[in-house]
Amino acid sequence: MTKQNAYLHYTGAAGAALLPFALLWLSPVYGLIVTAIGILIAGTKHFRLAPILLFAAFVDWQLLSIIWSEHRQAGWADVVMVLPIAVMGILMHTVHLKDAHAWAARWMETFAWATVLAWTIIFCKSLYLHGWVNYKDFELGGRLGIHFQSLYLFLATLILERKIWRKTYGLSALRAAAVLWLLFGIIVLSSRIHLLLVPVAIVARFTEIGIKNKNQRKKIVYIALASLAAGALLITALPGPRGRMIDLRNEVRSIEGKVDGKQTNHRVFIWQAGVEIIADHPWIGIGNGAGEMELHEKLSRVEATFYRGKESYKLDEFLYDFHSIWIQSWAEGGLVALALLLGIFIWGIAKSKGALRYAWLVVLLSGTTESLLDKQAGALLLTFLVGLTALQSQKEKREPIS
Repeated sequence: MTKQNAYLHYTGAAGAALLPFALLWLSPVYGLIVTAIGILIAGTKHFRLAPILLFAAFVDWQLLSIIWSEHRQAGWADVVMVLPIAVMGILMHTVHLKDAHAWAARWMETFAWATVLAWTIIFCKSLYLHGWVNYKDFELGGRLGIHFQSLYLFLATLILERKIWRKTYGLSALRAAAVLWLLFGIIVLSSRIHLLLVPVAIVARFTEIGIKNKNQRKKIVYIALASLAAGALLITALPGPRGRMIDLRNEVRSIEGKVDGKQTNHRVFIWQAGVEIIADHPWIGIGNGAGEMELHEKLSRVEATFYRGKESYKLDEFLYDFHSIWIQSWAEGGLVALALLLGIFIWGIAKSKGALRYAWLVVLLSGTTESLLDKQAGALLLTFLVGLTALQSQKEKREPIS
């Protein structure tokens, strides 16, 4: 192994492997830092100005938005949370790395298998401590919230699925088993946005496979239908996901009232309050860090009663976030912040390919129902995707003809 390869092998693996564990005593941010350092050491200087300006503008506007915020301390905390995304985007576009595509693929693979291991450990621990459990009391060991754990499983599934179809026999079978195990985890964790996105991803992926393999379309259709049927059966049979889908049905039915004496659609009220904040400050927002307090003020006027089981509560009893990266970005940083965040996602989708492009789309849609950038698990995951995409978008330099 050359010195350059040694740098990349260990630093990149550290960043990819630490991410799904989210250990309290060994933060994934350290892994991402050493990954960036390894690439800087091993690469050569090569500046790509357009993406550098995009990520610099993103963090600069985050900083400027603190000026007119009434909660500047919280604003600084928000900047620190998203700073790794901008730093990774800038650094990865100042170097050119030999075989960048291959290294990105290796680190995606490392992340996927580390996620399989993390999920297995968490599941076995929960099974040992609590017996068979559903999403409400699933023990996640203080590592990741249910939404993020489910999101990581989703992305790992997308990565491992790609190589199932290769004729590697035993290894393909192992990958297939890992994919089924990860999909089972998504169902058990029962994050509703991911329960809805999985069948969409299955249909999209099998459609893509069918287009590329015209001679085997009938077989591909049967496999797709069997996958969808198996998922539907598990969701129906297991109490956790079945209960979550019932909750979702009731929330859709109870947007303006109650169903079966319960009103559980708190996200709708949160989003309505967020839209009101946006309407009052559409251009530059209310300032970075001020969003949650302004949202809390709006929610204190909501008279609806909500329920967790048989216990009732009002929305102002908790300090909620916006449950949407798009609403939060627009409310706090105005139309400029929204445009810059959307620009990063457009760049990510346009410059990535394969499983990584699917990952960007899943994160984009998942972020509509969760404030991903408010939590370390979400911000660091997006940082990792930015780094991988920057590598995958590099053009391979051809050797000069002698």
